[in-house]
Amino acid sequence: MVRTGHLLLALLILFLFCLNVSLPSITLAQEIKGERNLQGTLKVMDYYALPKSVALNYAEGLVELDKDSNFAPCLAESWKWNDERTIDFKLRQGVLFHDGEPFNADTVRLNWEAYSILKNPSFPGYTSIQNGTEFKVIDDFTVRFTFPEPDGLALVRVRWFLQFAPALLKRHKFGENQWGYISEPGPWGTGPFKLVEGSNQFLKPSDSMVLEAYNGYWDKRYPKVKTVIFDNKFMNNREEAMRICRETEGGLDIVSFIRPIDTLKMAESPFAKVVKSRDVTQLHAAINQRKENSKWRDIRLRKALNYAIDREELLRYAAKGNAYNLSGHIPPGARGHNPNLTLYTYDTTKAKSLLAEAGYPDGFEITIISPEAQDLEVQVMKRMFERIGLKVNLQVLPFHEWARKIWTRTEKLALEQEWDLSICYNTDVFGHSASHLTMLYLDASGLRWIEYDPVYEKMWKDMAGTVDEKAQDEKMRQMDQYIYDRAYAVFIYSPLNLYAVNKEVNFVPQRFLNLRLKETSVTDKHWSLRQKD
Repeated sequence: MVRTGHLLLALLILFLFCLNVSLPSITLAQEIKGERNLQGTLKVMDYYALPKSVALNYAEGLVELDKDSNFAPCLAESWKWNDERTIDFKLRQGVLFHDGEPFNADTVRLNWEAYSILKNPSFPGYTSIQNGTEFKVIDDFTVRFTFPEPDGLALVRVRWFLQFAPALLKRHKFGENQWGYISEPGPWGTGPFKLVEGSNQFLKPSDSMVLEAYNGYWDKRYPKVKTVIFDNKFMNNREEAMRICRETEGGLDIVSFIRPIDTLKMAESPFAKVVKSRDVTQLHAAINQRKENSKWRDIRLRKALNYAIDREELLRYAAKGNAYNLSGHIPPGARGHNPNLTLYTYDTTKAKSLLAEAGYPDGFEITIISPEAQDLEVQVMKRMFERIGLKVNLQVLPFHEWARKIWTRTEKLALEQEWDLSICYNTDVFGHSASHLTMLYLDASGLRWIEYDPVYEKMWKDMAGTVDEKAQDEKMRQMDQYIYDRAYAVFIYSPLNLYAVNKEVNFVPQRFLNLRLKETSVTDKHWSLRQKD
């Protein structure tokens, strides 16, 4: 029957071609059936930002990032600035929530009422829409936001103002930093998939989360697979997850955030391949200035750490060649990239001299923490720091344990952290390069490890309040220079994002790293389809 259908379709396409009739962007088969060509099941393991990945599959904001990290229309089909404080969004018509409720200006109003009572709806804090913002319904499909001051990060913030069905808002209250993370499955979003099993609570996801394709999704091109299963039972066993993906079929189809060393074994796999994505990423180390009596408030010690880093050696032996941008902070091609900024050169003599000047000619003991994904890099860096006389205690942790140590939820917790350096992987998850200027430095990030710097906070506020992009980019370059001049972090390089992927999966990586899977599909030879034969 399938082959007969394909033959009839081919004859029909040939007939239309002879009549010089153009085909629509969706396939004729889909148009005839009135449905998507959905097939297959994906089993995935996300080691980077699991709750965010899941949320971006079942829910959407007024704008989104496309796969290349450009802002694009989503539930709003367009937007227009009226002035530096006021922006109108023209909403997309014909959109339905998973429960059949129509999406319109009134449902945005209901979401806004639930969102705006929270002090910090999103994490990190700077991704929340400003407190004091006024919301207005203009007509059934137009809404207006008037911010208390000019907002050059408006799209960054509005993107994570995810929309939910009124039925969910009546029964579920989002907590601070929790907007978008739902604790129960159900028909609550507008996204390409419905959450039908599991809980997506922030920092406490269930062992398994199952998403099913939403046939009523407004963009008829997507999704392309029937079922996505986030299998989280390997969260603390990366080696086993990699083995299953590499050596079996039907176990794991996609493993994100894999290590460079994993690519060597993957090359021999009959079932899986490595997908590499050159994104706006940065590998650096936070320097803990916040713990009690921290030595790192001395800039000479922070500079000594930077002079100890041999990036070429790291590229060869740790990244296995899977890195770029050895001479800057914000990568080339990203907003705010500073072409005049050159990183500290490898100079052990200079590093030792700075240690001596600071009163530590024989070095001292330091503790470095790292997530498992950077195990190899931190092993190589350990040897580099030992060359200048430091004695290194290394702690390689599962991602969620490492994340708890670097999240500065309270001043008390920050003061209690004993580590000296934390290897941090940072990517442009919000589509602005803002992540590179905030995560270790800005109080609102929730991840600040420098001493509070009022000058830098003022520079950030000035940049964030600049709507003109060219002027804003120049201010970002100045901020980048300010961070570098003060050696607020150990700057390393930009790694490629690496994924282990089943060979029968047509995986489309997103440059912002989250596993949004509406564009990903499987071939007819995929295990989930062969099992049905």
